[in-house]
Amino acid sequence: MVALGLLLLLVGVGGGALLVWMSLQTPDTVALGAPGLQLTVMPVTVFAAGAIAMLLLWLGARLMAAGTRRRVAQRRELKELRTGSSVAPANPGPVDTKSALGPTDPGH
Repeated sequence: MVALGLLLLLVGVGGGALLVWMSLQTPDTVALGAPGLQLTVMPVTVFAAGAIAMLLLWLGARLMAAGTRRRVAQRRELKELRTGSSVAPANPGPVDTKSALGPTDPGH
């Protein structure tokens, strides 16, 4: 999960940076070029590509965070199981069930 998130993060950042660099090359039309590829697109297309790159960036960061949280929870549970500890209060004190339930005599 973290590896997929990192991959999406890198693709999003790299693609966004490449599109910004290429869109700043000319003010009137946007000609996107790379070795073996030449595209002429409208500026709104560049905006949409940037939005998609940001979405990939956000999705990659969320996937990395979710994977990290899951892994931390697994490690914590494994550690608790190994030590044999349980989450129980040390001294809960006396419990007054009569005051919580109210009068037990229905005739009152």
